[in-house]
Amino acid sequence: MSDEHIPGETAGASAGRREFLAKSMAGLLALKYASFDRLFAGEEPPLGGAAAPAGGFVMESAPGPETVISGKRVLYFGGTGYFALHGHPEVIEAGVAALRKYGVHPATSRTGFGNSPVQNELERRIAEFFGTEDSIHFVSGYLDNLFLVQALKDRVGSIFIDDTAHFSIRDAVYSALKPVYEFKHRDPEDLARQLKAKLKAGDVPLVMTDGIFPTFGVIAPVPEYVAILEPYQGYLCIDDSHSVGVLGPNGRGTYEHFGIRNDRCFYAGTMSKAFGGHGGFIPASKAFIDHIKAHCGAFAGATPSPIPAMAASLKGLEIVRREPERRQRLRRNVARIKTGLKKLGYDMNDNPVPIVTWTLKSPEAMKKAQMELFNRGIAVALLHYVGAPEGGVLRASIFSEHKPEHIDRLLDEMKRLG
Repeated sequence: MSDEHIPGETAGASAGRREFLAKSMAGLLALKYASFDRLFAGEEPPLGGAAAPAGGFVMESAPGPETVISGKRVLYFGGTGYFALHGHPEVIEAGVAALRKYGVHPATSRTGFGNSPVQNELERRIAEFFGTEDSIHFVSGYLDNLFLVQALKDRVGSIFIDDTAHFSIRDAVYSALKPVYEFKHRDPEDLARQLKAKLKAGDVPLVMTDGIFPTFGVIAPVPEYVAILEPYQGYLCIDDSHSVGVLGPNGRGTYEHFGIRNDRCFYAGTMSKAFGGHGGFIPASKAFIDHIKAHCGAFAGATPSPIPAMAASLKGLEIVRREPERRQRLRRNVARIKTGLKKLGYDMNDNPVPIVTWTLKSPEAMKKAQMELFNRGIAVALLHYVGAPEGGVLRASIFSEHKPEHIDRLLDEMKRLG
């Protein structure tokens, strides 16, 4: 798919974009004279979901290798807590101590009295971890791409996104009120064609993509994108939420994984996955962070994360930094399950990403397999998510703290299921 999308002109647009257009004054202006009947026509595809008990699965303990879900202790291969830090005693105690000292929340924005010592220290430590001058931390990783788009919108003429880009990218790009084009998934050649065909003379492009795509755990071909953008002096922004902490020699994400340093390449991540905390962040130069604070409405208009959550994030970041062996264990575990799945006949890539995905012959077979595994004490996800086929996929998230016998048990049960 490579069509241009002007807000309000595509009946098949995502639900997130429609919500933005319906509720945002900027979106309403962008609609011009578009028909609301046309805008909201068609069936909305589900954004997620699983074959779950009535009322859905309920997590009743901190997520980790073993987790209590709907009253049952299971081996847990769901979520994105790659280092199993969300229940780490030090992380919990850091949050409790901050709650006692600072309360739940400053209840005001950072442009007033809403700065806290915890957030200031977290931003300093994020910059230190990623080797940048500065960073900004905010209330949700879902806002990552909104911050990046708002910071760069006045420098670019058009925006190009991977056609399986995360919902947060799609919601963000339309806020810039610029032409938006899709290029084929992880296809540098198609990106080059789109740039050549769609850019107007003198326009600077912005390309946005996931670093790791969350459904199939594949990595964007970032070096190729950088080379393609160079003649245009274009910008590349990656949502590195699944990469930070995991990829690269120091866990700095996709750019470090490929050895790329470029002052026109930006990225954002989240504390809520590998780091066991909460909230989105952008590491960058001080000038760029100052620019974000001055030009992004969400900085002035949104209150910060709860202080206990930021204290937990700070401790999780500290643990990841002082214990690089967690990353080594994670990579060994990823290699172990992918090798096992290949032996069972599943097609697997060899990258170190802790997202392992497979499909069965029908949606009904996948629903049955998920519930059979759950009944046998193993929780894997059944996802209808970005980039997934119509029937969804089965996905196992691998943690550094999974023991070899946990992984072998999952493989054994899958073999029994046939």
